[in-house]
Amino acid sequence: MDLIISAATHRTGSTLLQRIFNARAKTLIWGEQDGALTHFFKIYKKAEHYSVDLSDQRRKYFENNEDPNRWIACMMPELEYVEEAIINSIKVFCETLYTKYPGNHDIIGFKEVRYGEDELTLFRKCYPKAEIILLVRNPVDVWKSMIGVGLGNNVNRMVQKWNRNTEYYLKLAQNDPKAHLILYEDMINRDKGTLDLISDLGQLTKQEIDHVLNKKILSTSKEIAAKQREFIVNKCEKIMKECNYI
Repeated sequence: MDLIISAATHRTGSTLLQRIFNARAKTLIWGEQDGALTHFFKIYKKAEHYSVDLSDQRRKYFENNEDPNRWIACMMPELEYVEEAIINSIKVFCETLYTKYPGNHDIIGFKEVRYGEDELTLFRKCYPKAEIILLVRNPVDVWKSMIGVGLGNNVNRMVQKWNRNTEYYLKLAQNDPKAHLILYEDMINRDKGTLDLISDLGQLTKQEIDHVLNKKILSTSKEIAAKQREFIVNKCEKIMKECNYI
């Protein structure tokens, strides 16, 4: 994988950014896969539990000359092998799924809308050289757009996810030179620094970027009650200030 787009929540503009990158003929950024890395992380945690918390079974078995008359029902290799196994599994999954499609592409990746620290840490272990685009949008506008597409059924869950993921994105962008924070608002307002970054990462011309930005697809924003807006701002105030939203 060369590049992925990770949005803090749904309705953050990840499809728009995907379309922009794909404006270049030799780039292929695929869409969401329902959070596949989340499931790989869960597999890792289950195997980690057996490897670490039940390590006595392994230790006693090998310390006693592989004696079969011991309880070994949950015996698991050491944690380093668990991590190696999950990393190799993710790489086989991604490279089988994404890199065998015909075509002359030299930048290949995907976008997802639900990944946080667990998934991106795992991804980085698999692909240390990949560019990670961290996409964030004002949570008030996220909620307005979620309502517009029928996803607005739990504002508390949206607020929690936005705060958790955005806080991590801000930290990751500071500490990982190949992780790049982009605000949706800067992208659609054609902020020069933002478009220069997109152009550099995607080897795009200004004309290719403008060609996509000029075509709006599936705009879904709907107005929300003042009390709901106030609730979102109050709950997200700290991180919103860090993003200069308020």
